[in-house]
Amino acid sequence: MKPIIQAVVFDLDDTLYAERDYVRSGYRAVARHLHKTRGRNEAMADWLWGRFEAGLAGGAFDALNEHFHLGLDADSITELVGVYRDHKPDIHARPGAAELLGRLGSRCKLGLLSDGFLPAQSLKLDALGIAPMLHAVVFTEEMGRQFWKPAPDGFEAIRDKLDVPHEACAYVGDNPAKDFVAPNRLGWRSIQLRCPQQIHSANAPPEGGTPQTVIASLDELEATLF
Repeated sequence: MKPIIQAVVFDLDDTLYAERDYVRSGYRAVARHLHKTRGRNEAMADWLWGRFEAGLAGGAFDALNEHFHLGLDADSITELVGVYRDHKPDIHARPGAAELLGRLGSRCKLGLLSDGFLPAQSLKLDALGIAPMLHAVVFTEEMGRQFWKPAPDGFEAIRDKLDVPHEACAYVGDNPAKDFVAPNRLGWRSIQLRCPQQIHSANAPPEGGTPQTVIASLDELEATLF
């Protein structure tokens, strides 16, 4: 028999909220910044979003600079990246996520383990309003970028915070390329949320990184766990 789950740890981006919403929010913040600092009124956020929707996520601000002839130097492009990462995001938890956390929290401990730049990750968590429902949070950036997933260190750290055995933990994430290698090796239960419009859910898993279970909605999680 499988061990009884005593802790459920969630990824953040594209798991508890839709990452696309964060991208769009960040583009709007950059457009507002350029309007304020350079008086540019073009529909830059819409242009960036159209590019993203076409599958062109990388090099967004270099492309913006070129397309709109902004004349930005490298330092100014870096400044836009900072605006994007430091903005207060307009994002919301997935429908039913808060209610799910409330139900799970009555049965087990809850944690969040997320890669990504700071302060962006903490600003996202604040915007979602779910931090009070979590018993432990680990942002791997605080440990050092070498400890981002698939490194096991973040999983070890949050297990220590939650104080439960590895085999009684479950991890819920979206990205097979990195999310499930460490929990699989540590004896956790690994669960991929795979639903429409996620950014990384179709990535190929490395050896040992295939999730044990795939769900199409957070509504399926309780039945999977218990």
